Amino acid sequence: KLLVVIRRLLIIIVSVSITYAWLSWSGVVNISGTSECFDVNYVKGQDIGSDSNPANFVLASTYTEGLSSVIKVNLKDTCTITNGTGTLYLNTDTSVTSSTLLSGKLLKYQVLDGTTPVGSGIVSSAESIEIYKDIPITTTVKTITVYIWLDGNLVTEQNQNEILSSVYKGHISMDIKSGDK
Repeated sequence: KLLVVIRRLLIIIVSVSITYAWLSWSGVVNISGTSECFDVNYVKGQDIGSDSNPANFVLASTYTEGLSSVIKVNLKDTCTITNGTGTLYLNTDTSVTSSTLLSGKLLKYQVLDGTTPVGSGIVSSAESIEIYKDIPITTTVKTITVYIWLDGNLVTEQNQNEILSSVYKGHISMDIKSGDK
């Protein structure tokens, strides 16, 4: 029964978060989705670019030169459960994202839990990509940073103009389940 309640609350959180997700990736806005037990704060919003404000990439040699977003998540200390487990997703919108970025395997992601690298890879499809799973959620605030970057080492003189004029749009989302049964 608790799982049903948590699932419903997560659906509400996702719905509320998506409603506000049209904010620009670069906006300095705090958006929080809060259920009975979990706090998830998408510090800069969930979107990575949007129809009206696409993400602007520069050629980068490392993930720290790309776009980033910070997610802070924790279990409320007033809750009766003792822990949870989260999964973080990167979702790409192909109605806006240039196919050049996806097919060229130039667009990469890096995930840090605090300062520890916990996931990295290539964004090559419009699917929802699981970028960090089995995230332990406790009452201690966990800070997760997601970087999206354009690998300049893979760009050639022949494809540079096409790549630099490409657009990316996507968003991050998190699913959390109670660890108590």
